Amino acid sequence: MIYLYRRNKTGICIDRVFGNDGIVEVPEMLEGLLVTELGAYVFSDHIDRKDLEKCKLSGNFCTDNGQRVTDENGMSEISGNIVKELILPEHLCKIGRYAFYNCFSLRKISFGGELRDIGAGALTGCHRIERISVKTDEDGESSLRDILTELPETLRVDMDRTGEQGRFWFPEFFEEGVENTPARILENHVHGSGIRYRNSFLHKKLNILEYDKLFPYAEAWEEEEIVLKLALDRILYPMDLTETAEKKYIDYLHEHGEHAVGVLGKNKEYEAMHSILDKITPDREQTEKMLERAQRSGDSRWVSILMDTLQKHGRKKRKAFEL
Repeated sequence: MIYLYRRNKTGICIDRVFGNDGIVEVPEMLEGLLVTELGAYVFSDHIDRKDLEKCKLSGNFCTDNGQRVTDENGMSEISGNIVKELILPEHLCKIGRYAFYNCFSLRKISFGGELRDIGAGALTGCHRIERISVKTDEDGESSLRDILTELPETLRVDMDRTGEQGRFWFPEFFEEGVENTPARILENHVHGSGIRYRNSFLHKKLNILEYDKLFPYAEAWEEEEIVLKLALDRILYPMDLTETAEKKYIDYLHEHGEHAVGVLGKNKEYEAMHSILDKITPDREQTEKMLERAQRSGDSRWVSILMDTLQKHGRKKRKAFEL
């Protein structure tokens, strides 16, 4: 890849990226300086072409390994629908306005805890993002809330806090304008538990205790699969999980055990399946139903795990004979 960049007060600002791959890992450093900023419209197709030409004339070009070049060397701009995943440098502090505007195919974005300034409309049109990975600072602070409020879709957030791993689901929400005819006003109604989850922050830090208290809203308003994923990942990645919250999640998973194990089986998360089965301790009847589902899937490893679980209830594995 080739980067069009310039120096700023804190290090390096990247204004455009050129290459052939939609998965972009922005380098931590260029020319021995930290990459601290992404310019306006840096990954958007809607960049002003005159502004881009000015940047090319006044800026510099550099390859991944730090080698200076004179231009983009005939490479295409990585922008718009080409962009699939963005891994941003840990020390990035600022993202310019409309930086990812209408990157319709963007699925995943990763960033660090030093990011504090996100320009207006940076994520406008990024409606297919599914996963966010954030490495917070030591206090657990980041710009995660700012990004989540820009994205109303259901999102999985993988959080790294000084090496401790957490995984949190934020359900979708949507706004609807409803006319109040007698009052002659248009009222804004927000639907879905996602808005409550996005408000479970204290300044720049996720308030995990408050997050866990919102689970009844997810149960009431969200589809079962999303609720299952939320509960499963709080048990599997128990960052700051209290005993009270853990019991609540385990009770739900026990009640929906067949579907919970089905989610893990479908995703081939076998180690996680072992852990969850140990937590929810299904009885013989529940395990039989889980096994039937596993057999229908044709996944031998999934079946084997549940056969082992059944043995704990006194059922032995059947021997296979060849005639």
